[in-house]
Amino acid sequence: MRWLVAVLALLGFLSAASAQPRRPGYLEAEGAFSSLSVQDRIALQVVLTANGYWPAVPNVNFNNRLFDAILTFQSVNGYLTNGIIDKQQLDKLVDVAAPILATYGFRAIPHPTRAHPIWVPIGLGLVAKRDADGLNWTNAQRSIVMSYSYFPNTDLNNTYQRTLSTILSGGGQVHYRVLRQDFYVISVTTGNGIDGYYRFHRDGDGILGFFIFWNKGQDYLHSERMTTLISASLWSTMTGAPFIDPISPSPPRSNEAVAVARPTEPIVPPPQAPEPASIPGPQSIPAPKEEPKAKGPSSGTGFFVSQEGHILTNAHVVEACSTIEVKVDGGDIVQGRVLAQDKANDLALLRTSLKPAKVAAFRIGVRLGEGVAAFGYPLNTLLSSSGNFTLGNVTALSGLRDDSRYLQVSAPVQPGNSGGPLLDQNGNVVGVVSAKLNALNVMVATNGDIPQNVNFAIKGTLAASFLESNRVPLEQGTTAQAVASADLADQAKLMSVFIKCE
Repeated sequence: MRWLVAVLALLGFLSAASAQPRRPGYLEAEGAFSSLSVQDRIALQVVLTANGYWPAVPNVNFNNRLFDAILTFQSVNGYLTNGIIDKQQLDKLVDVAAPILATYGFRAIPHPTRAHPIWVPIGLGLVAKRDADGLNWTNAQRSIVMSYSYFPNTDLNNTYQRTLSTILSGGGQVHYRVLRQDFYVISVTTGNGIDGYYRFHRDGDGILGFFIFWNKGQDYLHSERMTTLISASLWSTMTGAPFIDPISPSPPRSNEAVAVARPTEPIVPPPQAPEPASIPGPQSIPAPKEEPKAKGPSSGTGFFVSQEGHILTNAHVVEACSTIEVKVDGGDIVQGRVLAQDKANDLALLRTSLKPAKVAAFRIGVRLGEGVAAFGYPLNTLLSSSGNFTLGNVTALSGLRDDSRYLQVSAPVQPGNSGGPLLDQNGNVVGVVSAKLNALNVMVATNGDIPQNVNFAIKGTLAASFLESNRVPLEQGTTAQAVASADLADQAKLMSVFIKCE
C-alpha cells in the first residue's frame, strides 16, 4: 500500500490532498514580509527578539514560527491579529526595543585571530581581556562573564559531549540543546544556579564560538533575548547569512542635549541627521556626502591614559578635523593624530609626542549620590586658560531616556569640557564628560523652567572597554583615600590636555 501512495504522489494525484493547509491570513502576511528588503526583514526580527517575541536567529524567509511570533505581539498589544506589521506596530516595536538595546550597547567585535565578528554587550560594563584562545569580558561585579574563543585541532562532537557531561555531573540542568554537523548550542543552569549559553561552530580544523554566563535575579537584562542576538550574530558570521549592524542609539546630541565641545569661531550649527524612516538598519542611515564640510575650529579636553602619550577624548571633539593641536598647561603645542574612534559611544583615542606627568587610573562602577569632580578647558577665550575645576554629585546612573551608557552629574560643565575626566573623590576616573542638557530648549518646552546642572558623562566602563579593545593597557584605580579638593584639582590638571580642532 505504501508503494501505491508513493507512486500516486509522484504522479501528482495526491499533491493537493497531502499539502498542509495554510492558516487564514498566512499567505497575505508572507507577501507583506517578502515585500520588505532583506535588511528590513532581519531588522524586524531583531526588534521582535528585543521585545521577547522571537527566540531564534533571523530568517530571510517567512515561516509558521515567525507568523506565530507576530500574531502573539499583535494580540498582546491589542492590534488586529493578521500577521502584517504596519507602521504603528513597527514604531511600537522600535520604541520598546530602543532602551533594551541601549542597555546592551552591542558592538561587533572580531575574534583576534579568526577575524569573524560577534555582537558583544559592551553597554553592560564589560571590560575585555585577551588570552591565548581569544577574548574574555566581565563586568566589575563579575555578574556577567563572556568568552569568544577559538580552539584549534578540536572536534565539535567531542566538545559538545564533554560540555554536556560536565554540566550534568556538576548538578546542572540543560534547558535546550542542539547538535548539527557544523555547530552546537546548549542552554543551561549550572549546579550553583548560574544561567549560561554556549554556541560553537566548526571552523577549519577547530571550533570557534562563545559562552556567556550570568547571575539570576537580573531580570531587567532579559538575558535570553541578549543571548539570542549574540547567537544570531555568530550564526551570520560563520554561515554568511544576512544580518545587520548593531542597533545602538546615538550619543545625546538631540534637541534635548548638546555636546560640550567649544567652537572658537562663530558657531555654524551642524546638520541634523534625519529621523530613521523605517526599521533601524544600514538602509536607514543617510549616505555620507562625497565632500563633507569641515565643522570649523573648535576646542575640547582630553586626558592621558598611557605613559606613551595616548589621550582619551570625545569623538565629537575631533570630528572632521584637518589638524589637531594638543597642549598641556604651561607646555608647547604638539600635533595629535586619531588612532581610533567609537562614534556610537562618543569616544576617541589620540596619540601625541607628549610625556604625561600623570596617567589616569580608572575605577569601574560608581554609586548614586557619590561626589565627583570635572576638569576641563571650557570657554577658553573667556575663562582661565589654565583649566576649570568643578564639584558635584552623581545624580542618576543613566542618561537621557535611561541611556545606560551615561551618568548624569551635577558638576557644572561648559562648552570646552567635552572629553575631560570625571573623577571620584579619590582621584580615580569614573567617566568622560560628554554633554549637557539644552537649557534653552527645555525652557521653551516647559514654559520657562530652566534646568540646573543637568550634565552627562560616558561611563568609565565603556571608556575602559574602548581602551582595552585598542590595546592600551588600563591603569586600575587603587586609591581608596579621599583627596582634598585642591589636591584633586592638581591631579586632574596634570593628567588633562587642551585640544584644538581645525
